[in-house]
Amino acid sequence: LSSVGFSGVRAMKHVAAYLLCVMGGNAAPSAGDVKKVLDAAGSEVDSAALDKVVAELGGKNLDELITEGTTKLASVAGSGGGGGGGGGGGGG
Repeated sequence: LSSVGFSGVRAMKHVAAYLLCVMGGNAAPSAGDVKKVLDAAGSEVDSAALDKVVAELGGKNLDELITEGTTKLASVAGSGGGGGGGGGGGGG
């Protein structure tokens, strides 16, 4: 979903609430619909972020956006170091 300009926890909780509305059968959630979800969760609503989410996601195929984002994540080279060695201390 970063392809439509969302980043940060504040925006992502609004995106998650929007997706919950869609999964619940509302194909085109309004800002009010999303606000109800956030209010029910006890989450603070950022009106600017909410308006952006509704404007940017409205009318888009969310399955395609999610697939596109997943593909982008898969292409990011991930690397991680191995775990550290155990401390050997002989007891006595």
